[in-house]
Amino acid sequence: MARGRTPVKDTYSTHDVAKICCVTPTTVIRWIEDGLIPAFKTVGGHRRVRRDDLERVCRERGIPFSLPTGTEVGRILVVDDEPVVLDLVRDVVKELNHKFDVEVAKDAFDAGRLVVAFRPQLIFLDLMMPGVDGFEVCHRLKKDPATTNTEIIAITGYYTEANMDRIITAGAAACLRKPLDVLEVRRHVVEAFNLRELGTGPGRVAAPRDEVPRVLIVTQNADFRARVRDELSSPDAPTEVLTAQTGADALLVAQSAPPQYVLLSLAVPDVDSAHVIEKLIAAYAGVQIIAVHDNPTDEMRAQARLAGARMCLPTSAVTGSVRELLGV
Repeated sequence: MARGRTPVKDTYSTHDVAKICCVTPTTVIRWIEDGLIPAFKTVGGHRRVRRDDLERVCRERGIPFSLPTGTEVGRILVVDDEPVVLDLVRDVVKELNHKFDVEVAKDAFDAGRLVVAFRPQLIFLDLMMPGVDGFEVCHRLKKDPATTNTEIIAITGYYTEANMDRIITAGAAACLRKPLDVLEVRRHVVEAFNLRELGTGPGRVAAPRDEVPRVLIVTQNADFRARVRDELSSPDAPTEVLTAQTGADALLVAQSAPPQYVLLSLAVPDVDSAHVIEKLIAAYAGVQIIAVHDNPTDEMRAQARLAGARMCLPTSAVTGSVRELLGV
């Protein structure tokens, strides 16, 4: 998925429609009840009108379709039956300087209906809630052309390395443990919507989001380096690929050309002694690091994530899926 999308308002409340059509919200509700404007209801009972339907009705009635500035929103769907999870996500987005619509699906039926009607850009997906197989849901969403670009963050109270690997392979961008950490949820929302809240700390450099994505590969494995380069070489979706063979070299390369993404082999001799992951995270705001190893142990995975890596995967799980994993 191409991350860093610009939030676009794609559904409208009755008050939004009233402003656009220069009528009262009561009139809009009557239009909806009379079948003049197609609409759907959220789980909370609020009416929503799709942009396509509203534009068509405006054309048919000769109403100018002009949008007030500042109404763009991001759409987030939480598939979870625990109210505390929904409340946490809502609290997180309230703190951001951007507008969001957040909806919740408490079962498989609501999830399927809202994916179609609400068209979320980001989904927080519980892997093991009653009646929902999160792995299968993720797999189907990523296989469907209509939702393949929807970002999915898995969440689970039954976290294991096997489940994490399985859901990442199915197409999720990350897998978070319950109880959810507010800062971790915030970071994923900021990254998914290319917001600017990251990078405000002193001394941190924000990697450019409006340029060609820059990927730094840190490995001494020439075959792995070549395969990743081949996967990222595409005129339709260009990327800038940088390489380094040691941790010290990686820090020097990053200093001259701040990366947005880093593929870091844990087999590089000075990774730990140079504290490469920690230094990259501290210096470059929003950088995403994926650690790789031919046969990562649970201890390796835990240490990599503790240092700040987004995940730690077997080399075999990375090659062939680089673009999907990085979201470029």
